[in-house]
Amino acid sequence: MEGFTNAAKDLAEILLGAARVSIIAHIDADGICGASIASTALEREGIEHSVRFVKRLDETEIARINGDPADVVWLVDMGSGVYSKISHPCTCVTDHHLPEPGTGQRTTRGRVNLLSFLQKHLNPHLFGIDGSLHISGAGTTYMVAREIAEKNKDLAPLAIIGAVGDLQDSAECRLMGINRQILEEAEKQKKMTSIRDIRIFGRETRPVSKMLQYSTDPILPQLTNDAASCERFLARLNIPLVEGEVWRSWVDLLFEEKRKIASALCHHLLDSGSGHWAVKRLIGDVYILEDERPKTALHDAKEFSTLLNACGRYGEGHIGMKICKGDRDAALQIGMRLLQNHRGNLADAIALVKEVGVTKGRIVQYFHGRDEILDSIVGIVAGMVLGSGEVSMDIPIVAFAYSEENKVKVSARATRELVRKGLDLAEAVKRASERVGGIGGGHNIAAGATIDSGKEMQFIEEIERIIEEQLSTRFNE
Repeated sequence: MEGFTNAAKDLAEILLGAARVSIIAHIDADGICGASIASTALEREGIEHSVRFVKRLDETEIARINGDPADVVWLVDMGSGVYSKISHPCTCVTDHHLPEPGTGQRTTRGRVNLLSFLQKHLNPHLFGIDGSLHISGAGTTYMVAREIAEKNKDLAPLAIIGAVGDLQDSAECRLMGINRQILEEAEKQKKMTSIRDIRIFGRETRPVSKMLQYSTDPILPQLTNDAASCERFLARLNIPLVEGEVWRSWVDLLFEEKRKIASALCHHLLDSGSGHWAVKRLIGDVYILEDERPKTALHDAKEFSTLLNACGRYGEGHIGMKICKGDRDAALQIGMRLLQNHRGNLADAIALVKEVGVTKGRIVQYFHGRDEILDSIVGIVAGMVLGSGEVSMDIPIVAFAYSEENKVKVSARATRELVRKGLDLAEAVKRASERVGGIGGGHNIAAGATIDSGKEMQFIEEIERIIEEQLSTRFNE
């Protein structure tokens, strides 16, 4: 941890010495939170800067970065996987994705030696910290911001929203590692509160019956995707769904009502054969933003992150950043419209996958959204399909969607259990994409790539070979 903190200080010094900085961030909630942290920290120091959101660092984007006239280019929630291709005189990276192979070894990496590399590159993996679980891109950026100035500790809630948006609370139903330390800083400032509660999405804004109907983590057998069954389930518990003319959400319920529903859900999961694993996922830590109004999409970190995803995935990352920086007027109104559109697109995409089906291969299962699923949301769709209970959870899922210029976006998702067995999607997707002339990377549980159109089945063949090798190697250890 000390080495990680010292590297954050090195980056802070570089940034404080810059006259002009270009911030380039990923389009997801984690990237938007990270960009908001970076922008606010520089703004407070009077450092001129710009912010741009991008889907991926492909050859075109890398060339644009290398020719950027700013003193410093600050890559947020991206950059580690292509760092050796960056030739800009001063590029700072705050990322948590798996770095390039060989990164951090005591060798000369072309024009960049180890010392200069670590001075400009903050990535938890370089210090033996799990970047898929213990800190996000926004969290890594926050570690630099707090070294720029003590006052930037008030940005800790954005780091937590970014971590939750990247599902870093999913594995153990709570945040861990450095995320926990950042959370404590947010709590000390009375900016956030962590409580034990039901983890199902929609605690604040969805009617209770709809919250159960759309639950995917955990899947609620006979309830998920069945509105009538959810209403009957609550009726049997004598839970009023409406108060006056207003549908009641989870946060409207009395403690005894919540206890009754949670207990009934636990019994329901066990009786339906879901097992103790599903029961354990029902209750966990949820993160409340104290400065936001209750029963809004901003009060719960999980719902806040979904709102930001709805902005970034549709080319409106700057709207998400304005919301992060406090705009509760025009930007929030636009964000809420984007969120409604996002939900509709996800519902349409799930319906499409049900229609076309998921093909089961030897080692992976896959579907192709073609031009009917946006490349910016196909990864979310893949995760939802994998968690729907309607496909096998014993093998990873790979999703394709057409992108621009005869390219195809690839998104792969897996379960924690597969990761424990030795699966590493970051490595598998990176190697498979490179073998078909593409580029990719990510985390052990979720990764993405861009490949040429027409090479999808070749990619499937390659990734199946790699994953088979990973799992057999772990099995034989």
